[in-house]
Amino acid sequence: MSKTLSDLLAIDGMASRYGCGLNPKLKQAIQADLRFPAAAASPLPDESDLKGPLPANVTRLTPKHSPAKRKQA
Repeated sequence: MSKTLSDLLAIDGMASRYGCGLNPKLKQAIQADLRFPAAAASPLPDESDLKGPLPANVTRLTPKHSPAKRKQA
């Protein structure tokens, strides 16, 4: 299913150049589903939600490296 959803997003990227594409809410739901396939799709948290003090039993995780950049064909 994830291959189908990623194909839909690729098609949407091409179609948006010509003035048509997926409904923005549907596109956000598909992107969320691809990010978290084992859990229910949910909206991304705001940056303000991620900043500030954390409880004593919570450790903030930081990325070790930047995500890979996609090459254009």
